[in-house]
Amino acid sequence: MILSDTHGSDDLSRSSLPRADVVLHCGDLTNCSRSEELEKTLAMLRTIDAPLKLVIPGNHEFGLERGYWRWTRDRIHPCIPAQAGETSTDKDADTSASWELFQQAARCDRMFLLPQGMHTFVVPCAILGGGNGARLRLFASPLTPRIGNWGFQYDRSNPPKWSIPPMMTSNGDGPAVDVVMTHGPPMYIRDGTGLMESQGCSRLLAAVERARPRVHCFGAELVTWKREMCASGPVGPSAPTFGNLVDVERSRYSHSSQPAKMMRPHHSPPREEASCFAVDISPDGDHTVDRGAQTLFVNTAVDPCSRPSRMPWLVDMDLPVVCQEDCATAAETMSRLLL
Repeated sequence: MILSDTHGSDDLSRSSLPRADVVLHCGDLTNCSRSEELEKTLAMLRTIDAPLKLVIPGNHEFGLERGYWRWTRDRIHPCIPAQAGETSTDKDADTSASWELFQQAARCDRMFLLPQGMHTFVVPCAILGGGNGARLRLFASPLTPRIGNWGFQYDRSNPPKWSIPPMMTSNGDGPAVDVVMTHGPPMYIRDGTGLMESQGCSRLLAAVERARPRVHCFGAELVTWKREMCASGPVGPSAPTFGNLVDVERSRYSHSSQPAKMMRPHHSPPREEASCFAVDISPDGDHTVDRGAQTLFVNTAVDPCSRPSRMPWLVDMDLPVVCQEDCATAAETMSRLLL
């Protein structure tokens, strides 16, 4: 299950959401980077029945960026009304409270705040009914292009290198990463704001094309909550533009999916009707993603009160059975996250 941009709202707590093997929240858990907003979002995520929940910050979690309040100490963030008597020490204390909430969620709820980079997890497969579990390789990043005085931003003149492992072809293993999870979108794919033509990153698009994951999920742009299936273009030294990297004729675009009964996914039992939008990209699914040739791009910004409602996405996909090497790598990931 994938969602983002809940902004401290607990509206989804009142929705009948289905079980999932993994929940991904692609950032903007709060509106003003306040611990009380974060507490509401984490409480909402606890109501979802899933054994693993992974979260990244968004630009609205500016207080979680290391050093943010030092370089903005003499400025008032436009998101936060000035409060009489509030000092930078108060802001630091609230940030510490937010970090403590995340530490408690990691220890007690298997809900982890991911730093930028690659992560490997063993998914317990609650829905699939036991077994050794599946391996999930995921690249996470909170970064977005700079707009105003927000957090986890970069200047467009100096974008990050997006060190997503490229697709492996020499031994036929295919993509080295299953899911790319970012707060910001790639350029020209579900990245409109309603005010500007595009807010995505061309270098991110190029990195995703090289990696060719099954899914790239992101948030940030509330007006483009939709999904799009894109086929990769030919690999070559061309400039990283949408036309060079995406084979438009082999790509599919969906304005939205209508709420309906939950799908009966590949190797999964029937599920009850629930407030989710479902897409099955497994080999026997209705929207199969060709491994190493296509990527499902999903803008996951939710708003249950909008009309029509923008609800979380439920993506059904096959993951490889975990092996001993995966277990060792996943153990390293968990040791870093639990520090």
